[in-house]
Amino acid sequence: MGRPFLRSIPHASRSLLNIRYRFVIVASIFALFQQQQHLYFSHRISLAAKYSPTTFDCDPETLHARIKRPDDEDTHFQQDIIANRASWKVLGKGWEGTVYVYKDSAIKMFLPRSPLRNCASGQTNERWPTEIPASLFFGGTTLDMKIETNQSQSGTYRPLDGFRQVNGFFKTSIIPFDPPQWHLVTPLLRDGNLDSLAKKLSKHHPGSTLRERDSTFRPAFNRLLATLETLHSSGYCHDDIKPGNIFVRDSQYWVLGDLGNVRNILHPYHSSRLWKSNSQLADCRANDAMRLLKSYLKFLRSSMDSDAFNTELYEGQEPLVKLFWWALTDARTMSAIELQRRSLIQDPESSGKNITEEASFAPVLSQHPWSLIPRQTALRYAADSVLMTRMSETIARWWAMVWLFGVPVPEVCGFANDDSQLSQYLS
Repeated sequence: MGRPFLRSIPHASRSLLNIRYRFVIVASIFALFQQQQHLYFSHRISLAAKYSPTTFDCDPETLHARIKRPDDEDTHFQQDIIANRASWKVLGKGWEGTVYVYKDSAIKMFLPRSPLRNCASGQTNERWPTEIPASLFFGGTTLDMKIETNQSQSGTYRPLDGFRQVNGFFKTSIIPFDPPQWHLVTPLLRDGNLDSLAKKLSKHHPGSTLRERDSTFRPAFNRLLATLETLHSSGYCHDDIKPGNIFVRDSQYWVLGDLGNVRNILHPYHSSRLWKSNSQLADCRANDAMRLLKSYLKFLRSSMDSDAFNTELYEGQEPLVKLFWWALTDARTMSAIELQRRSLIQDPESSGKNITEEASFAPVLSQHPWSLIPRQTALRYAADSVLMTRMSETIARWWAMVWLFGVPVPEVCGFANDDSQLSQYLS
């Protein structure tokens, strides 16, 4: 009565079943533990790779010497900025810190939420933001690298003009009793970045077509490709190209800024699990080139009617649209110089006479899963997806238990003689 099924099973068989159940439970727990350990170690290795330093092919003293200003003048410059702290005006805030404006200077005060990757010049056990040595290395250096440009875009422009120069840098505490923070001072570009330019255009010139917008800004885009090729030819990748990191000198000249994520081409981060999980291309140079093209399209999209842009992207025959789908077919091997060559072919001013038939066309939207939703909504989601440049490490931080053990940081500095130490750490 009450348990007829168990009564029908011999006692020895019931004991065997209980042992099997227990074995399955223990094996499942062990498998889950093994999986958790695998995820823990693989994500910590990925984060260690991401936060390993960028090596520069010069010593710290050489980097510091690239600010061509006498020491006494440099000291006066710094003292003037610190003494007038009350006159600083907040320009913007971000993940890495706060940017202020003082006279004709932009002052970036670093309050990083992530570990600093590089060791500071002339300091012992002192780290500084990678943006400082990277900006010194590229901003106003004597490198002499060229890229082919068409006659209408040549003149006095040099690829190195596409980087922000450095007016100064220092570490100090602005507020008494607060810990000292690193500051980077660069010339103020009053037109801001592509995000702010897009807002201005959208407000004051909302009726422009894609062809009109593209005709105005394509020369600046092509020049920025020259800057990117200079970066790649020097052995580095930007790794964080997006509209907010492209600054406007004027309508014809843009500047590649925020060099805090600059890494060597063969940096271990570019082959890490984290890099791959964010759908980045294996070759960081191709990844930079495609991110720059996507950033340009996102800027144009934000500056005009987004529905009209989305329709053009998937249904139109504009030169820029053809350029994008043409480049996307060869994204894995794309370079800045090849993208510039194709951009000059698909010129918005050519009126179709130089546009070749080798450009690919957009995929038919009806082949996508979101073809079942309203047309404009489907176009918006499709455009968001194909132009995505966002990178996240949230999942990696969770599995690596950063909240408990912190971010793994290699104990090496970012200069040429540290490669062997870095490789040993990551092996």
